[in-house]
Amino acid sequence: MSKVLVLGAGKVGKSVAELILAGGRGAYTVTLADRDEGTLAEARANLDRLKSRAPFKVEYAARTLDVSDQAAVRRCLQGHDYVICMLPFNFVAGIAEAANDAGVHYFDVTEDVETTDRVRQIDRQGRAKVALVPQCGLAPGYIAIAAYDVARTFDVVQDLTLRVGALPQFPTNALRYNVTWSTAGVVNEYCEPCNVMLDGQMVKVPALEGLETFSLEGVEYEAFYTSGGVGTLIETLTGDRKTAPDSRIAYKTIRYPGHCALMKFLLQDLRLGVEHAAPTRSGTKFDRSLAVDMLENAIPRTLQDTVVIFVNCIGLRHGRREQASFMRAVRAVELFGRVWPAIELTTAAGVCAMVDLHRLGKIRKTGFIRQEEVSLAEFNQTVFGLGYENPPAIERQVAGR
Repeated sequence: MSKVLVLGAGKVGKSVAELILAGGRGAYTVTLADRDEGTLAEARANLDRLKSRAPFKVEYAARTLDVSDQAAVRRCLQGHDYVICMLPFNFVAGIAEAANDAGVHYFDVTEDVETTDRVRQIDRQGRAKVALVPQCGLAPGYIAIAAYDVARTFDVVQDLTLRVGALPQFPTNALRYNVTWSTAGVVNEYCEPCNVMLDGQMVKVPALEGLETFSLEGVEYEAFYTSGGVGTLIETLTGDRKTAPDSRIAYKTIRYPGHCALMKFLLQDLRLGVEHAAPTRSGTKFDRSLAVDMLENAIPRTLQDTVVIFVNCIGLRHGRREQASFMRAVRAVELFGRVWPAIELTTAAGVCAMVDLHRLGKIRKTGFIRQEEVSLAEFNQTVFGLGYENPPAIERQVAGR
């Protein structure tokens, strides 16, 4: 039985703990750690409900932990086989180092490029003793697996765009958006430079640029550059010699029309995207922290969401210019006696699948592991793949039906 430590019991962290216990069908025990007692109480209620329904033993523990106390984090890591870091990106620093020192395999879902670079540095320096698997949620994460599954069928990739959006089913405010993910993470990806390939060269472009509009199944959307979602895919395709001097590869976030312009107004025109701005004469800091506070205070959370995934690839096959696309739409679903927002289910499914594949020996045991090293077929062979292919079937699979 593998022992898993989940750091962070927030919106998605609690779902990771529940899903890996359910999908593992007794293969895992979980320790869920968070500094907030109210958050832990909600997670306990979900896990106790799962325990009452599952036809197998469900073992978990919940403990209070302040992750800013590095010594406490290192003590908490002891005795575990895996750690899944579900903390906001600004709290992740040092967790991978501590896990590597403790011999605990490390997984996270961060979209922050700088955080991922720090994790990768452990491997580059030849110090990796465990698997180091960052960016394995939805985007980055599953989107790279799906996009690589499409791109690898081309001899040359000329234009590849990855698009993902977690959207409210019933938007009512001007932003046409509700809180479904870490607000700090959303603001960060709207502000940080984005890695893209333009004309065969890896470059950084500003977030919130590259605006496009399109429709899927009769619904109008917009999409624009945001940071982190492409993961290591550009590097992988370049290494595979799939790119050419005219190749363009990018990740874009999907929103309803009008969202991008309003966020540019808030973060750029009003300068709320500035990091560590100097205080005004009144002592107020108009920076990202204020933007996060404003959005968390004003924009309500919703459980009724849809995750839209759309990959489009144009390139050469046997000398012919062809196009291939991949699309999934995942809606909120009721599982194990509660509603699972689509963003919680898909993100949790992404990281749980990677942990499970590692446990089963389907991916490398140590070192930095890219998402696209796992094929879409391998991902879908896990019960967690149903999170994208057929969410209602998860509960039937867990129950052995």
